[in-house]
Parts: sequence; C-alpha cells; structure tokens
Amino acid sequence: MNEYDTELATGLLIKQGYQLTNEDSEADAVIFNTCSVREHAEDRVFGQLGSLSHQKKEDGRRLILGMMGCMTENYKSDLFKRFPELDFIVGTRNVKDVPRILTRVVEGESRLALIDQEKLGIEYSEFTRHASSLHAWLPIMTGCDKVCTFCIVPKTRGAEVSKPAAEVISEVKRLADLDFKAVTLLGQNVNSYGKDFSDGITFPKLLAKLSEIDGIEMISFTTSHPSDAVPELFKVIRDNPKITRRFHLPLQSGSDKILRRMKRLHTLEEYRKKIDLMREMIPGVAITTDIIVGFPGETSEDFTMTQKALEDIRYDSAFIYKYSLRPGTPAEALADDVPMEEKKRRNSALLDLQDRITEYQYSSLIGSTHRIIIENENHRTSGEVIGRTWTDKKIIVPGTAADTGKILNARISKLVHETFIGERV
Repeated sequence: MNEYDTELATGLLIKQGYQLTNEDSEADAVIFNTCSVREHAEDRVFGQLGSLSHQKKEDGRRLILGMMGCMTENYKSDLFKRFPELDFIVGTRNVKDVPRILTRVVEGESRLALIDQEKLGIEYSEFTRHASSLHAWLPIMTGCDKVCTFCIVPKTRGAEVSKPAAEVISEVKRLADLDFKAVTLLGQNVNSYGKDFSDGITFPKLLAKLSEIDGIEMISFTTSHPSDAVPELFKVIRDNPKITRRFHLPLQSGSDKILRRMKRLHTLEEYRKKIDLMREMIPGVAITTDIIVGFPGETSEDFTMTQKALEDIRYDSAFIYKYSLRPGTPAEALADDVPMEEKKRRNSALLDLQDRITEYQYSSLIGSTHRIIIENENHRTSGEVIGRTWTDKKIIVPGTAADTGKILNARISKLVHETFIGERV
C-alpha cells in the first residue's frame, strides 16, 4: 500500500514540475512515506529525519521536509514538537493533497498538517508513476475493522472502506489499455472487500469480474485474514487461471491461548481446516504466512506449538518477527513479559526451521513445468530473462528484453538459493 501511495504522490509531483533525485544534497524537498507496523521501520525514519533536520538547521539550507503515511496518523502534531524543522505532515487518506500542501510550504507556510480519515483514501490517477511497465499495484480498500491487539493499522489507516467495484473495474481496464499485464489488488484485509456495500459485490465476485478483462494476464492480491478466507474465494481462484496460486494467510501463532490474546478470531484447528480445504480445491497452491514470537504471555510451550504448526503446515515461506509494542494498540495493556534475548532466540529458531522447510518445498519442484510471466532482462547475465511463476516464485530462463510480458511454460532444472533456473518448453 505504501509503495502505491509513493507512486501516486511521485506522479502528481512530477506533473507539477518536480524532478526526482537520488542525492539528498540536490533535493529541494524530502518527503518520507512511513510505516508504523514495526518499531524498526519508525526508528529508521526518526534517524534519517533527525539527520536532515540537523543539516537544515546548521547549514541554514532551504530544505523542505515532509512526512506522509502511517506515522503521521500515529503521532500527529507531536511530530512537529520532536522535529521543529519538519514542514508538513499528510495522512494516509490525503495522499492526493501532497502537491497542494507542498505548494503552500514553498509559498512560505510551515508546520502544515492534513489528516482526514473520513475520506475514502484510495485515489486512482493517470499520473501515477508506476515503478514497472508490466505490473501495477492497485488498492481496492483501505483500513481494517478487525481488533487484533498487536496491530496499529486500525489507528493509522482507519475503518474499512472499499472502492466501488465499477471504479476498480474501470481502472483495471485502463491499465490493460496501457499494456500492463499484471495487477496486485491491495488492502489491509483485502478479502473483506465489499462488506460496506449493499450491492452484493464481494471480493470473490470482484476477482471473477476482473478475470474477464482482456489484456490483464495475472491477478494477485494481498493481504488476507483467516476469518474472511472462504470456500467461495478458493473456488474463484481455482476456476480462473489468471489469478495467482500464492495465498498469504497470516497465522501469527500456533497456540490457541496466544491467538485469543491477539484476538485473531480463529483457533489453530479452524485455520488448519481452511489450509487443507484450500490445498484440496487449488492444487499446487503456495501458502505463505506471518508469525510473531514473544507476544505477551507466550510461554515455551506456546512457542513449541508455533514450531509444530510450521512443521505441520509447511509454508512456502514465512515472515517471522519479534514482538514489539506499538503504542496505542490494545496490547499496550498487556505486560511485555518475554525478555528480548528469548525473543531473539525464538525468532532465530523459527527462521532456521522455515529456511529448511522452504528449501524442501522449493527443491521438490525441480523437474516440474510451470506457467510463467517474463518480468525483465537478467542484467547480470546476457541472454537471460527473469520470470515469475503463478505461485510467485522467481525463475531465470533464456531470453531477451523482447520477451518481457510474454507468458510461457518453463521446466525447472535447478535451484540457487530461492531462485529457480529453468528452460523453455
């Protein structure tokens, strides 16, 4: 979602006459697009913003500093107290206003704040500067109505709001006309799309409609909540070959006790039944997940249950994180009672376990044939191109730049780390 917001803001600023630079020293304005999901992400922003603020103050340089994204929603005007050199902040649902706010700062105003969670917050624009000419990010909803105790998203992104289906369909058709071949549908809980409408257009129905659009060859989506992953969705994926076969379904913990403390709305058994049904209905589906270790109250026994869940479910890959308190979340009321050294130990153990599982899952595919889409040349080796399977795995095959966007079949012959080497068939 943040990548899309960056592309939108960048395109609108270029339209207004700005140019991008990779050098801080050349910049007239530096705008941070921020994330609050993990403490480390915020710490990086604070560090870089502090450094630029110091330069601006000490050098007397006319440098405009701005911030957009989740940290503005989380800290609001307190950011100006911590960083007096910060000129403006723009909320997650005001991205399209960045050029207007920047103009006001150029004209002499400062410490401007525009944060409005009442807006829809999903903007489509012909000026969006897509990082790829083949693939486009496409938010279809924002916010989240779940109440997971560890999660800051309901505070920073607000309540769930869906983009009307007619507008989503129109935008995908426009992207197809521009020769985009792949789209990724975005939402904090994308498969709860449409619950705020009365027209009956659910996420599975939207997927089915988008699959009918000529020119778009690959449709993916992220991310999902287990309670909204339903058989109807699995059936639509099975019946529409354009939809990718990679499903990201965060588990977070293998302990029912911890899942209750997290307010995840499911038990491990309920989650496992959905995984089993998905694998039965969508042969070859790749399943990935998120795991948090060291959540308040997690005992060694709880952690062992999470280890066993990974061993039993056998994900293709997993994002595994040490729990860190996000101020303003319900978990703030819980004692952060797992020592950091123990969090690190558990995190390392799960990473090692998942690495072994991933290597096994990937190695089992050697010799098999897959449909792939060519994304770009392999700039490291001439005569090769990089493609992606419908299970979101990278593969290198012979080819040239002229193959970009083509769909073909490839047989996997070798695995190097987590990249496949293959041949056309």
